[in-house]
Amino acid sequence: MAPVLAVEHPAPGVVRLVLDTPPENALTAPLRDALDAGLTAALAARSTRAVMIAARGAVFSAEAVSTSSAPSGAEVSLGAICRRIDAAGVPVIALLPGPATGAGCELALACHYRVATRAAALCLPDIALGLPPQAGTTSRLPRLTDPLTALEMMLSARPLSAASARQAGLLDALVDGDLDAAGLRFVLGLLAERAGPRPALSRPMPDFRALQALLQRLRAGPGPDGAVRAGRAVLDCVEAAAMMPAAAALAFEEAAVEDCRDSAAHRALCHLAAAEHVLNARACVPAEPGPRRIGIWGWGPSAAALGAALLTAGPSVRLGAPDAAALAPGIAGIESLLDAARLAVGWDEATRVRYRSRLSAGPGPSALTGCDVVIEAGSGTMNERQARFPDLARAAAPEAVLAATGALASPSALGAPAGREADTVWFHLPEAVPGCRLAEVIRSPRSGPRPVAVFGALARGLERLVLVAERESPSLVLLLGALDAADAMVEAGAAPAAIDAAMEAWGMALGPYRMADRVGLPQLLALRRRQPGGDDPELRPVLIPGQLVREGREGYLAGRGYYRYGAGGTAEPDPQVAEIVAAAREVLAVGSPRSFAGAEIQARVLAGMVQAGAALLGRGGVSTAAELDLAAVHGLGVARWRGGPMRAADEAGLLSLRKTLRDMAAERPRGGIWELDPLIAEAIKNGRDLAAAVAPRRGALSPA
Repeated sequence: MAPVLAVEHPAPGVVRLVLDTPPENALTAPLRDALDAGLTAALAARSTRAVMIAARGAVFSAEAVSTSSAPSGAEVSLGAICRRIDAAGVPVIALLPGPATGAGCELALACHYRVATRAAALCLPDIALGLPPQAGTTSRLPRLTDPLTALEMMLSARPLSAASARQAGLLDALVDGDLDAAGLRFVLGLLAERAGPRPALSRPMPDFRALQALLQRLRAGPGPDGAVRAGRAVLDCVEAAAMMPAAAALAFEEAAVEDCRDSAAHRALCHLAAAEHVLNARACVPAEPGPRRIGIWGWGPSAAALGAALLTAGPSVRLGAPDAAALAPGIAGIESLLDAARLAVGWDEATRVRYRSRLSAGPGPSALTGCDVVIEAGSGTMNERQARFPDLARAAAPEAVLAATGALASPSALGAPAGREADTVWFHLPEAVPGCRLAEVIRSPRSGPRPVAVFGALARGLERLVLVAERESPSLVLLLGALDAADAMVEAGAAPAAIDAAMEAWGMALGPYRMADRVGLPQLLALRRRQPGGDDPELRPVLIPGQLVREGREGYLAGRGYYRYGAGGTAEPDPQVAEIVAAAREVLAVGSPRSFAGAEIQARVLAGMVQAGAALLGRGGVSTAAELDLAAVHGLGVARWRGGPMRAADEAGLLSLRKTLRDMAAERPRGGIWELDPLIAEAIKNGRDLAAAVAPRRGALSPA
């Protein structure tokens, strides 16, 4: 096995230990063992006057995505290495050629001095996995910089640039050029000045009263991470560092880490991090350069939002519409969004003008001639949009790739009439929940690899997580499953607002009905009618949404759906919806309406999502159940600490899920929509996690 640590002697009495597992130099067990042995030998030698810890390559040490538990007793822990540095009788200096992330940052902060290039950055991402920083960092960092900076680093997982770290006192020198030579000069300067060790734990904590006031203010707020205990643990550990002897504070941190490691939130966050890593690793990038000009056929808010986003991502955009009158609102919408972004981000006027200069427009499909990407984002019903798609395809260059956006697009229905199915995908950017960053590239069986690659690259340019699916939108399938379960409860006696409140308390940014209003009730009703029995209210709970649509209650953009929307988009329960619900219950011959506790609402809506997700996985719409969890988190606003519906079902127990589905099935015996999906039955039978399931071969499963 190749050595993972190089030991060098650049000057008499100076030992340089070089982490030698580029590109990441992750502090794996073998590297920790080697580093500990190297430190032990260097510090034991009487000739040693200083020790440098450096790294091969452009990264000091970056934490790899890991779902593993704490180190076993046979491995040297990072905490032990950091304590060895604390006790060193000579100065220990970290040389940072680039980012120090996670364990790498914790190691660097334990060193007595830090010298870095301008490419360096310090980042503590532990909180993103539901853990407080480790290895004594909660005791060291508040002693090395001001409390606000320390807590911001530990609670946000955001990197601190080299310049900011230097200003915060976390770096002792910033260098240009050869880091090894500059680092050696720094060390020799320390020795000439007789500067000795400077362990962080020997420094005083900040003023106790000011620190307590800051901790109390943070505890009184909503918390940095919802229901995840790690944020509170960080505050507790910093308080312990201020009140306890150093050894006791380190032990307190170790206990807090283990407590958080044993939490459902940590398991869920690790699950998502691993799934994101897999998805990003297999993202496909087109071999040819990115598109020069993107044509958008559309004039409504969605087209304007897409156009503005693409302009800031790089390519030029050509807007097309039936006539000049239709073009005007589209152009105005893009300009308004660019102005809003300029104010929010702080662009100068020259930047805004540069983005605007990339926009052009013209009437008729011929306006999109010469575009190498054409996206249909128009208004009207999906039938109307599909009818105009062949004209757009004919206007596009033969080598152009094509797509449509929105909730109802079908790549086969779009591309086949134009003879361009191989060039066509559905490009779905979920917008129901503000801030979601999912992009679904949905292909048909005849879609070629190039449109998938091109639209995947476009989505990454928009800083979206790219999920490639077959025929159906995973995020919409999950939303429909939630609505099926929710509508069945509304028919039985629940109020839509009560269901939304329960699901928002569970961890959804918006409840299913608020989300449905934002997607658009006609679109969702049309999707539900495509399902087996979608027009029969005895088979599926579609009577109430059907009546809402018939009465013109189309959702948020119409100002009324399940809710009434006032100034600023505030949602208020609508008494007329309650009347529609009551009438539907009479038609369905529902007896006395019954109430549902919050926990029962949550269990049933989760069961609806899991049932729908498992069916999509069984149809081969996605490759893994973990992709469904990513769709829920990044497309529907499910809290990360829940891990998505499939992971949440595993955490709650699949036997509990089966009981909930059986209860739901007993109340709708004709529907059959709650009969246990074969994938769920197979997971229960074999004692497997549902979130780890993969799309089966056809015929591989049979119901239990």
